[in-house]
Amino acid sequence: MTQNSFVRLNGISNHIWHLLLNRPSYHNAFNTELAHELIAHCDRIHTSNDNRTVVIISGQGQSFCSGADLKERQSIKNSKQWMQQHHVFERMFNSLAQLKQPTIACVEGFALAGGFELALNCDMIIASRSALFGLPEVTRGIMPGGGGTQLLARLVGPARAKHIAITGQRLTAQEAYDMGIVQKLTNENEALNKGIELATIISANAPLATRAIKQAIDEGWGKSTDEAKAIELKHYEQLIDTEDRHEGIRAFNEKRKPQWKGN
Repeated sequence: MTQNSFVRLNGISNHIWHLLLNRPSYHNAFNTELAHELIAHCDRIHTSNDNRTVVIISGQGQSFCSGADLKERQSIKNSKQWMQQHHVFERMFNSLAQLKQPTIACVEGFALAGGFELALNCDMIIASRSALFGLPEVTRGIMPGGGGTQLLARLVGPARAKHIAITGQRLTAQEAYDMGIVQKLTNENEALNKGIELATIISANAPLATRAIKQAIDEGWGKSTDEAKAIELKHYEQLIDTEDRHEGIRAFNEKRKPQWKGN
């Protein structure tokens, strides 16, 4: 990892991965190179056999992410090149969304356009009270293309999602919290610390169980109640014969903290 990397991957304790967006002079706007780096780091997390069970993503400096780098996009000459770049961005969003571990976006400053979508592709969002969210793509003649309309509608309902995306107006952190987009508000410059606190709580739980819960909710969303319950039961049954399930029962009866092995 070099100091010039646009995305840095570090371990916090033995249980938490930290992805740091590192273009602070551009409010961490993502260009093609940053997108490739984020994809590579997510691939590393996905294939790693270590014990880290939670992933945090934050931005260097005063902002989380202000979206795609429009100066880079100004140099794109035709729609084919535009879509070639966008396919890279799609892979970036999906690589974050498809991580098996619970993911937490820690937001300071701007989370706008694709930056808001990066946060929405995480499982939880913690935000500074001074943070600002928005999908302003409509003011630039385009629309969200990183899952923004769909992920936001799942959180706040279609009418509110349309209002946010069609007006292009910004939301304060308090407004985002009141709508259920943000799960926890913090003081300024405290989002990462609070994210680490939350990640530490999660990492104390059985890793196979936390991943199964994430998968069950994601797979069951939008299905009928019966289909969704069947998905939940499928994941539940897969945990019964795991060593961690046996350890959880033993630890409870022996009045001690469980020692999870992830198997």
